[in-house]
Amino acid sequence: MSIEIRAQTASELAFEIRPASPADGPDLALLAQELLAFYGLSSPYQRSYMAHAISNGAFQENSGIGVLAAADASGKVIGFLVYGQMFTLANCRKSLFIQDIFVTRKARSAGVGQALMRRLFDIADTENVEQIDWTMDPWNDQAKRFYEKMGPLLKGDKVFYRLMGPKFLKNIK
Repeated sequence: MSIEIRAQTASELAFEIRPASPADGPDLALLAQELLAFYGLSSPYQRSYMAHAISNGAFQENSGIGVLAAADASGKVIGFLVYGQMFTLANCRKSLFIQDIFVTRKARSAGVGQALMRRLFDIADTENVEQIDWTMDPWNDQAKRFYEKMGPLLKGDKVFYRLMGPKFLKNIK
């Protein structure tokens, strides 16, 4: 299912929200590199490798994620939302966790992020999900304003950990 947002004036951006597909790999790779640059990180891979890895990994049946794409009128992906679904044992309910939501700088403030979240809410409703969780960097004031427009949010003081690279390999041996 896709949601189409039509431009009302010539200066507005027309776009649609739809499930991403392997064909979106090159656009998603470009946006992933822009996301890394936003955080001051360089990409560890060339874009062609990333496009191949995304196309062949993100859309496998057992990838554990769903990917929504926001595509402009030409079909170019201008934003994405990546999420996973799980059952939260302590709350005894189905939950979605947003891994990443990103909109290219040129398309921000055009309602793309809102439309991606709206589509995720529709998925949550269809799947009988009762909560959606995500993290945000405390310095990202633009994201904070975006999320707080949704109404009261439960915020915590949890610390996010990630194990990867040599430390990850050390622990699995």
